[in-house]
Amino acid sequence: MTSELISRRTALLGSVGTVVAGSLTLAGCGGGSDGGGGGGTQLRAINLTNDLPSVDLLTDDTVQFGALALEALPAYKGVDAKEYTLRVRRTGDGATLFSGAFTLGRDQNFTAVIWGRETSLRVSTLPENEDNNAIGSGNTRVRMFNATTDSGAVDVFFTSEAAVLGDTAPTQSAVGAGNLSGFREISAGTYRLRVTGVGDPNDVRLDISGIPLVARQHYNLVLTAGSGGVLLNGMLIQQQQAATVLRNTRARVRVVAGVDAAGVVGISAAGTTLVGGLRSPSVGPYQLVNAGALPLQVRVGGNVVFDASRTFLAGADYTLMVYGPPAAPEIRLIVDDNRLPSLNNRVKIRLIHGANGVVGPITLSADFLALATDIALGAGSAYATTLSSASVRVDVTSASAAGPLFEQTAVNLQGQSVYTVFLLGGNAAPTGVIRKER
Repeated sequence: MTSELISRRTALLGSVGTVVAGSLTLAGCGGGSDGGGGGGTQLRAINLTNDLPSVDLLTDDTVQFGALALEALPAYKGVDAKEYTLRVRRTGDGATLFSGAFTLGRDQNFTAVIWGRETSLRVSTLPENEDNNAIGSGNTRVRMFNATTDSGAVDVFFTSEAAVLGDTAPTQSAVGAGNLSGFREISAGTYRLRVTGVGDPNDVRLDISGIPLVARQHYNLVLTAGSGGVLLNGMLIQQQQAATVLRNTRARVRVVAGVDAAGVVGISAAGTTLVGGLRSPSVGPYQLVNAGALPLQVRVGGNVVFDASRTFLAGADYTLMVYGPPAAPEIRLIVDDNRLPSLNNRVKIRLIHGANGVVGPITLSADFLALATDIALGAGSAYATTLSSASVRVDVTSASAAGPLFEQTAVNLQGQSVYTVFLLGGNAAPTGVIRKER
């Protein structure tokens, strides 16, 4: 596997710039006295992976950081200044998950950021040797590293608490996946951090208040993906000092209505209205809710049919589907995986069944190839991956029906996108709905 790096910026070109974390070898620089421990350079590491609670980081065959827990930042270790093969493995497992060549220069400080998923792990080395005295009096500097493969480009805002994003320029705009921005110099102080989808201030991915940025310090803001693939977590690493965890406290949920006889669904979560009156069959937009156990009240036709708590994990996406007869509907909370496919010419697609009255399970096909089979009422299929195409025939069928329950020709399944096909009740016949999630 090729190595991932972020090369050191030796000079600021103004205050804006972007460095791509590409498949290169980190060029060490400088000479002089050895670092602590008789090494020659200083190295520390942080585990910001999506699905590895504990990892080991090795230089060649030597374990430098063992059992590195998520978000833990150990002290620097002195190592020899030379070229290494950096390797990452799951703690307790000898299999190498990442291997890449890196040159660590003498008299330098590096933080190795281990990020991504177990199946596509990456390591990026952040140099931490910027001159704090070069910062203007009363100012601080921060740069942003988008350590994700599937969140897409994002805008980053450091603002006052009450600032309206639609009226505010980003501190750093369009930080692409795997990219590191240049340092931005801003006034020192306490900020509200908000990260949004690029160009869309309403698409809030992370929102954390009360972040202090000290004068004449350099900071690295590292962004990592939540489990749903859209919301983000943050880690603010002060150069050669401590790190602050900026974990998301929100989840995303959308309401899907498939109640018979065009039933109208209303849902509130912890007293906040998610939908006031969603007529079946309909698919509502994603909305942010506080993570944790939330009291849900579900109404159909104005009558309360469900009043209990459900748990939403921070960083996750959910579909809350209400379907069946109006007097006694079913409520299902389905976990959504909106992480993008890793290849540009692939799409992820699944089927959700919310059509009461269909006899037997249903099947999703694309160009007559079955992608999801035997999906029971109230269930969602696993995601299938298929090739993108500008004209695909999509069918939903059941063994009990002579013809398709839903069919649509010339569907444009765009590359590196995520889709859900719903079969919903509400009309006289089952209704199919295709949603592009990302």
